[in-house]
Order: sequence, then structure tokens, then C-alpha cells
Amino acid sequence: MSTPDLHDDDELPPELRSALHNLPRERQPGRLLEERTVRALREHGVIEAAAPRRGIRRLPASWLGGAVAASLALFASGMAVGQWMGTRATAQVVSAVQAENSRNTAMLVQQTGTAYVQALSKLATTRDSGAHAAQGREVAVQMLRAAADELVRIAPDDPVASAVLAGFQKADTTRAAAGDKQRVVWF
Repeated sequence: MSTPDLHDDDELPPELRSALHNLPRERQPGRLLEERTVRALREHGVIEAAAPRRGIRRLPASWLGGAVAASLALFASGMAVGQWMGTRATAQVVSAVQAENSRNTAMLVQQTGTAYVQALSKLATTRDSGAHAAQGREVAVQMLRAAADELVRIAPDDPVASAVLAGFQKADTTRAAAGDKQRVVWF
């Protein structure tokens, strides 16, 4: 038995002939067939995945981790350098302030010492021998004792300050033996 030739329209009944002519000449594949084909081609490495449509290229996760680590390292090193520079500047300021304080203290001691010597000179030239002169002499002695005490504390090996204190101790011993009461002058 031979199969009918589709090109031979004479042997077909007219209803079949019209149905045959109404059939589409090409059939469109479905969306599912296209997706399966593309997936299979990707799996076999024939084609690569398309880049995102927005123009943003995705970086691998290792790049992202490296970028985070680099930014943290940069931040930490910036903090360390900033603290080092701040500490250095602070140390310089503290050193300058201490030098200025030492200079001011030395000037104050010089001014005060000069004023003390001038006051003693004025006291020595005063012809008054009354209670005010005696009080002035007592205050001068007490200030000299306090200054000698501080000088021995600052420079314990200074022979002059040690001798002044030794003289005061000898005078105190002599007064105590004589039964004199020590006078305290408040100012």
C-alpha cells in the first residue's frame, strides 16, 4: 500500500483538502521550550549568562570580602596615624607648658626673694625699736626658716640651706634650755 502524496490534491476529499490548506505552515515553539534549551546550553558551557540589564556588573563574593577587609584596614590605619599625631602634638604642648611654668616659677621666686631682701633692708634702716619692729624681725626670721625648709626639700644636699636649718635648731635648743617661750606671729 502506498501512502498518499500530500502534493497530489486530486486524490484527497475536498473537506480534507481545505483542512490541510488551513493548517499553519510553521509552528511557533512555546516559551517553555526556549527556556529549557537555553538552560541546557548554559549547563554544557556553550553560552554564558547574560549581564544584568541595568548595566551593573556583579562582582564575585571574594571581591566583596576583599573590599570590606581593605576598607577596614584603611580605616584602622587612619585612626592609628591620627592618634599618633594627636599624641605627639599633645606631648609637645605639655612640654611647652611645663617649660613655661618652670620659667614663671623661677621668675616668681626671684621677684619674691628680691622683695624679701628689700623689706629686710627697710626693716634694718628703721629706727623704731618698738613692738612693730620686733614683730617685723620675728616675721623675717619665720619666713627665712620656711624658705630654708623648702630649699632643703628641693635640694637636700645644699650646704647653705642645711646650715641655716641647723642654726635654727641650735637657737631653738638654746631657747628651750633658757626657758623662753617661742612666740608665734600670725600674718
